[in-house]
This record gives sequence, C-alpha cells and structure tokens, in this order.
Amino acid sequence: MKGGASVWALSVFFYRVNYDYKGKYLFETSGRYDGTSRFKSGDRFGFFPSFSLGWRISEEDFFQPATKIFNDLKLRASYGSLGNQLVGTYAYIQSMPTTQMNYLIDGRRVTAVSSPQPVTPNLTWEKSVSKNIGIDAAFLNNRLNLTLDAYIRDTKGMLIKGKTLPKVFGATEPRENAGDLRTKGFEITLNWQDQIRFENSSIRYHIGVNLADYTAKITRFDNPTKIFSDYYVGKALGEIWGFAYDGYFKTDEEAANYGVNQDLVNVRRVQAPTADLKRLQAGDIKILDLNGNGRIDFGGGTVDDPGDRKIIGNSQPRYSFGIPFRVEWKGIELNVLLQGIVRQHYYPDLEAAMFWGPYARPYVSFMPTNFEEKIWRPENPNAYFPRMIGYIAQNSELRYENDMYLQNIGYMKLRNLSLGYRLPNKLIEKLRLSSANIYVSGENLITWTKFDTDYIDPEEVMWDRTGRTYPMGKTYSVGLNIKF
Repeated sequence: MKGGASVWALSVFFYRVNYDYKGKYLFETSGRYDGTSRFKSGDRFGFFPSFSLGWRISEEDFFQPATKIFNDLKLRASYGSLGNQLVGTYAYIQSMPTTQMNYLIDGRRVTAVSSPQPVTPNLTWEKSVSKNIGIDAAFLNNRLNLTLDAYIRDTKGMLIKGKTLPKVFGATEPRENAGDLRTKGFEITLNWQDQIRFENSSIRYHIGVNLADYTAKITRFDNPTKIFSDYYVGKALGEIWGFAYDGYFKTDEEAANYGVNQDLVNVRRVQAPTADLKRLQAGDIKILDLNGNGRIDFGGGTVDDPGDRKIIGNSQPRYSFGIPFRVEWKGIELNVLLQGIVRQHYYPDLEAAMFWGPYARPYVSFMPTNFEEKIWRPENPNAYFPRMIGYIAQNSELRYENDMYLQNIGYMKLRNLSLGYRLPNKLIEKLRLSSANIYVSGENLITWTKFDTDYIDPEEVMWDRTGRTYPMGKTYSVGLNIKF
C-alpha cells in the first residue's frame, strides 16, 4: 500500500481603484500581493500591479464634427502583471523517496530509500507582464463596431527544466526559473448589424468577424550552443526542423548516380536482406544535401550545425478566426457559426495509420479507400507516397520530419447551424403561453481542411499525434421551448 499527504498555503492581498472624469478620462489600477508556501522563506511573496487608461475621444468638443460617422471612439492602454507558483508542493526541499523492494528479507518486503533528486532552493514566482493598446469604435449609427487590441507579453523566470547537464551528472535537471519568453499578438473583432425594411416587415441581420494571432520567442535560456532539444535564445515556440525532400528518383539510373549517401536516414535500406533492396531505386525519395558534405546527416543537433535539416514549419496555431452570422424575419431565426485556424503544421506520427496506411506497418488493419492510387509505381510516377516497402515509416525517410509530408492542419468548421421559429403572439395568447420556440440545430457539421486525409479530424492531432482519439462528433437536435 502507498499513501501520502501534503499541505500548502496561499495568501492573497489585493486592491482596486477606479476613476472616471466626465466619461472621457478613465483610469483603473489594481494589484495583488501573493504569498505561497511552495517557495522557501524569503522568496514566497510577489507583488503584481496592473493599471489601465482610457480616453473617450468621441466625448471631446473638438471631435463633435466627426460624430456623424463615429458614434463612439475610445483609446485604451494597459499594463498588467500576474504570478505563477504552480510547482510541486515541496519543490525546493530535497527529499529521499521510499519504495518497497520486490523481494523478501526475513519474510518481509524491505523498504528502500533512494538518493534525493536535485532541487533548486531559490525557486520564486514566475511573472507575466502584459502591455496592451486598443481601440473601441462604433460607426454609422452603431451599425458597425470595431475592437482592436495589440499586445506584448513578457514571461520572466519561467518555471521550467533548466540547462541540460552532462549524462555523468546522473540525475534529471531540476525545475527552476530558467528562462524568459516574449509573446506578441493581436485581436480584431468587427461586427455589422442592420435591418432591411419592407412595407410590412423587416429582416434583421448581424455578421461578425474575429481574428487573433500570436508568436512567441525565447529571450533568455542557458543554452549557448543552441541545442535543438532545449530552449535557446531566439527559438520560436513550435518551430519544426526537418529535411528537404525533392520528390522521387524517376529512374534507377538517376538513383544510382545521385552521389549522396542517404544511409543514415534510409535505415530500412541498410538493413534490407538483399543487395537489390539495399540500393536506391526509382520511386525512392530524394533527400537534398543542404550542407553539401555528400551525405544526409543530423549534424551536431544545434542551430549552427543542423546537418541537412532546416526550419520547415511551426506547430503553433496561426490566425484563429470565428465568423458568426444571424438573420431574423417574422419569428424565424437562423444562426451560423464558422470557426477555425488558417495554419498549423503537423508531421504525422508513425502510429498514425489512418494517414500512412500500410506504410506505418505492412500488416496494418486500416486501409484508406483508394489508397493504391496514392502509391508510387512506374505507371503512377506522380503518386503521393513512395514505392511500397515493408516498415518504411518505422525505418526510413518517412520517420523523420520533412517538407514533403508536413501537413497544414488549418481548418474551417461549420461549428453550429440552427434554425428556430417563434410562434406568433396571437397564437401564444390563445394557448395561454408566455413564449414558444421550435428549433433544429447541428454541431460540427462540415470541416474544410488541407490536411491530406479523410479519416483524421484536424483537431484530433492537437491532443493525440497518432489521431487515435475520438473526433468531435456531429450532433443534431430538435427542440421545443415553452414558457408558461
């Protein structure tokens, strides 16, 4: 049996002050003074102030001539800071873990005590500081509304694994305030609402667009050689390093005369049982020798010595958007919501059989429809996949990230579609009801994407790179809402 207990405490003091002068000049300040038992005495408390300023230009006398176009115009600026203390309850204290051994001494299982893992005694608050400027504007009798924000967020003293130490150190690197990160981004929201009038009725409608994006780079981390596996100064979060592939060899002669040794990447060819299978052939992938040393290699695994790899993409989502749309007419209401991201790179995991099919394993049980049309053969030289060889994904060029099979899993989804009808007032009164609505709706109805598969939802691989999680299902519903 195993057991354990832990105790931790958090104390918080905060304040907030607001000031409004004639609805034109707005000011707010707030602050937190937080303390946590997760850090040692002397490093437990942090002060995190914030403030914001607003100027409603549309309320100024000099702006009145422009009010025929602008109904409201406000400029905003803010500075805010927050702290993060989410580390282990006793992360700054060395402890000696105990376990029960799996064999008996004198008829009893003996308790063993292990050597303590290294810790960083001077852990303290990770601090996030955001600076924001924004505009709020309303035009044309409030029919058009615009909100625009641009921000820079600096995360100081990130609570992450520290510098990679030599293997002879004999233990994992402790968590510490090891790095800094800068994030830059923006958010735009645009809404238009109006109505089209007829003699006895009108159509009211609303359409909106919101768009957001950000990029983040490391600004401090102790990695002078810039090893790929660690953070390094200038590293963009999500960057993907991979090989550059140049299609297939068209003939056996072209493959034989390529003059570049691909053995390090084409492991399956080196391990092949016959000489014929070991040599490069038509239908094999041609890997570009970017550093010109006559062989395909990984170099030193650093930015300055990447071998034949380069940055081929980024796994962070870019340009997230949403488009809501609503129409109302004579009790009928239609709502539509489109949502998605423009770009996000993903290299299919070796276990993603729904993408690779038999290339993942020759005995794979899943075979996509018309998959044979995507396999290279002399009569199909422009196929998507190379010539068929057993275990090719596990032991060859398909195993490593490359620009030939890197996927853009950006998508747009018809996230919601609903149609409702509100019963007319005369009928509601006869039925002695307060209101009654009938509706039909659907969720996640259609997905548009460049992802080269019909079997994996782009959102699946955000949670599981193998694409084996359940996709977001389509949901249909019919309902009746009645109020008495």
